[in-house]
Amino acid sequence: MTLISIVGDDISRIVPLLFAYREKIRHHVLLCDDDPSNYQRAKKLQHGMQRFSDKYKLGWHTKIISANEDSASSIKEAAQRAFAHSTQLWLNATDGYPGITILLSDLVRQEGGKILSYDHFDNDLHTIEPDGTMHTQKLASKIDMESYLTLLDYRIVHQVEKSEIEGRKKAVLSLFKEESRFVKLRQALVAKALQKPYDFDFSTATELLETLKQIGVVDNNFDLIPSKQSMLQGGLYEEYIFWLCESLNPDDIRMAVTIDFDDKSAEPLSNHRVQNEFDIVLMYNNRLHTVECKYSKSLNGLEIVYKYDAIIDYFGKASKAIIANISSKPKKKYMQTKTSSNFRPSTLRRGRMAGISVYHETQMNPIKFQNLVRNFFHLG
Repeated sequence: MTLISIVGDDISRIVPLLFAYREKIRHHVLLCDDDPSNYQRAKKLQHGMQRFSDKYKLGWHTKIISANEDSASSIKEAAQRAFAHSTQLWLNATDGYPGITILLSDLVRQEGGKILSYDHFDNDLHTIEPDGTMHTQKLASKIDMESYLTLLDYRIVHQVEKSEIEGRKKAVLSLFKEESRFVKLRQALVAKALQKPYDFDFSTATELLETLKQIGVVDNNFDLIPSKQSMLQGGLYEEYIFWLCESLNPDDIRMAVTIDFDDKSAEPLSNHRVQNEFDIVLMYNNRLHTVECKYSKSLNGLEIVYKYDAIIDYFGKASKAIIANISSKPKKKYMQTKTSSNFRPSTLRRGRMAGISVYHETQMNPIKFQNLVRNFFHLG
């Protein structure tokens, strides 16, 4: 069997079907427009497919065929090359340009093949049989994060394993259960460590200090261990968000993930390549989403929205992001969240237009936050 996938503007839309039929199909044709940028996307996908095939010993054979989308004769010629030596054809039209898709669909059906089209927003697979009948079903196969990124020809450079933080889970949840007290203690511990004035009676927070000692953030004298300051100021919040998201049962979830988006052959030096770190990355129904954790009073919300507007495009047009900022800044209600000098109304609107939602509160409400994650990412 041969799967012909039309390469368009968003190769992430092709990936779920490649994964779903990974054991069934060995021969792959990537049919692209002869525009150089389209051909480069096909090359990137082909390289990712080869890495995936090698890793799982699938024995895939992949080739790229280009055609002029404005020329029927060019498309027909490309089809003849794609059909050669194939006894059974499937066409993945999910990412196709209209001209190529329409003409190629007719040619495939004439050869007794069927057409597949995947809706990556609803996780629906539409299939058109050779006789023209059509049926729709949910794509049952759920791709894991490693496979998704590999097929896109990206690499996970670093991540924090769940096993590394699991022993702290109970302690982290208990700290944030008393968040208002924990915040004051946190501020006092940092101020004391920096020899700055603070107004806090540590004897009122003995149980919280015991919890922090238990997870190695403070020493036996309940003083902040210098190397654990970043953990106290942001790392524990990130772990807390991770556990809130993990309890919603995504298909895959990782924390503190650094991803290399670049081409090793173009830039062999890792410190020169395009890499980004993500606080929380999760997969659900073959879509990848991210959560940025900001436990900070003041920040440039517009800058963060611009950053994620650019970055989530790497993962595909169906990907979304949530920015979770806990801040003591004065706020007003706006767009089911809050606005302040951290996130002005225009910033919140710009984010929503780009598939980015902002959770901006003075204190974390776990149920409200989980409802946002569930509804915005369409979990469940």
